[in-house]
Formats: sequence, structure tokens, C-alpha cells
Amino acid sequence: KAAADKAAAEKKAAEEARYPKELESDEAEAIRLCGLELYERGRAADKPGQVPSPSVKWGVMDAPCVAMSLHAAAVVLDCLKLFMPQLPADLLPFQRAAHRRSNDLAKHMQNYRVGEPILPLEWKPADMSAAVPVPCPPPPALPPSAFPSAPRR
Repeated sequence: KAAADKAAAEKKAAEEARYPKELESDEAEAIRLCGLELYERGRAADKPGQVPSPSVKWGVMDAPCVAMSLHAAAVVLDCLKLFMPQLPADLLPFQRAAHRRSNDLAKHMQNYRVGEPILPLEWKPADMSAAVPVPCPPPPALPPSAFPSAPRR
């Protein structure tokens, strides 16, 4: 019994050492888990050795989902900055890898997909040390309507 209690205490101490104290709130932990889950799902479906192309099924069906999942992971992990000024060092590599790979996939697919890009390529992780937050770009102008409204009197 004493050996089992000691092993459990050591396991708990290792878990506490693994995650920074700033992430003890339930909200931050939920965001962290969600971001890592999105990252792992995107990574599992990714084919890093294959360039997305309209001539292969993966490039048409799966690559957009992988890019969106990895982009979502980077954005969700960036939300942790609401609880602390910087992303913890153990999560930063995941965010960087997700952001880099999602942008690479989106840029490749932009060459053969018609219409809007599958994700906003201008998004970057927030710089919380900036003196003034960077303003969001204005939304794109809406195209003129094909069916304009008739003037009313």
C-alpha cells in the first residue's frame, strides 16, 4: 500500500511539474485541451510528404479539413493569452507548427481552388507585448447584388 501511495504521489508531482501553475483554472485547461485535440486530429489526417493537388483525393477532400483543423488549433491555443501574457513554452511549438502547416496547405490550395481562401492567411498569433493591439483589417467589400431592391416611395 505504501509503495502504491508513493507511486501515486510521484505521478501527481510529475503532472504538476509538467504544466505551469498559470493553467490551473478550468477555463484555461479546457482551452488547452481543445487546442491540443484539434492539433492532434489535424496531424493524424495530414500527409506531410504530399503536396495538395486537385489530381489526388487527399488534396481535394482531406487537405482543406487538415488546414482548417490546424488553423483552429493555432487560434484556440492563442486564446490562452487571455489568461497569461505569453503562451507556455510547452505549447508554443504546437502553435507554431499548426500555424505554419495550415498556412502552407492553404497557400498550395489557393492555387487550384476557386473562390475565397479556406482560411485567413493574414492571421498571426497575438503579440500581447505590443504597445497597442493591432487593429483588425476591414472586412472585404460585398459584391454588388445581382438582384437590387426596387426603390420604395
